[in-house]
Amino acid sequence: MRSLTLPLLIAAHIGLAAPAPAQDIGDIVEGLAQGLIQQELDRNAYIAAQNANTAAAYRDYLAKFPRGQFRTNAQNALARLGAPVEGTPASDAQAEQRLGITSAQRVAVQRELTRLGYNTFGADGAWGRNTRTAIATWQRDRGERATGYVTEAQLRALTRNVVVTPPTDTPPATNLTAAQTESALKLTRAQRTEIQKQLIALGYDAGVADGLWGSRTRVAIKAWQKANRREQTGYITSAQVKLLASQATTTAPPADSEDAAALEESLLGLTLAERADLQRRLTRLGYAITRTDGNFGALTRRAIADWQADTGEPVTGYLTADQVRLIRVETGG
Repeated sequence: MRSLTLPLLIAAHIGLAAPAPAQDIGDIVEGLAQGLIQQELDRNAYIAAQNANTAAAYRDYLAKFPRGQFRTNAQNALARLGAPVEGTPASDAQAEQRLGITSAQRVAVQRELTRLGYNTFGADGAWGRNTRTAIATWQRDRGERATGYVTEAQLRALTRNVVVTPPTDTPPATNLTAAQTESALKLTRAQRTEIQKQLIALGYDAGVADGLWGSRTRVAIKAWQKANRREQTGYITSAQVKLLASQATTTAPPADSEDAAALEESLLGLTLAERADLQRRLTRLGYAITRTDGNFGALTRRAIADWQADTGEPVTGYLTADQVRLIRVETGG
């Protein structure tokens, strides 16, 4: 009986179709036969995937029949098995999550997107709807899939020219060597370059600041550790990254340079209300300021200097007109 199914279906389709010239009948029959055969193959492939009931089987079905009549069923089955099909929002989100993006990198991505004209309405490291929309628009303009979730290559593109802040402390593992402890920090090349610059600024010869730590950088780290009464390993810890950044930031610039920066800020004519607003915005960006009263004291100057260091600006502790605009852009205008 099963062998009669295909001819009967073809006959039924021909019977329902409008009359056609004799020379077209063969083409109609061939087209109907091919379509029905494809449907039968599609159905059989999905039944085989159901019988196997594995992620590999369902993926194999979707690879063979990407627009098959059971495509949605196969995707739902993959989701139930905990293996979302590639290209769906769930898999895009999981792929991004596997990158282990740090909070500092998230802030850096938001700043870079805003700089490129894709406003995230804040650079706080929290990727909400505004940031996801900015990412998706940026991806679309690059001719890539607009998912709103970054890939590893896209993350590198967005943080390539951005120096991010050091990672937060993690509980020390007593069984790790000094090299393993440093490796666990997962310092980016930009961060390594910044650390070399900080060592050089403090008078330690770290060689060329290129992010590649050879013997000269290791010797410089050892010398700095010795001067700060730390274990001389040549490998840096999370606490030492922060200490080094603090020392480099507080290193006083030449008097004429500081005077010039102070003069440039004074020429902006910022009102007390504008200064208080800038203090609040810096606080929102994560830079600690005790009081937002419009008076730029030591804590505010330190916060400005930290922000300048994180954004790759000259570290002076005094603001320029462009920096005032950038702070406002980063905090939503």
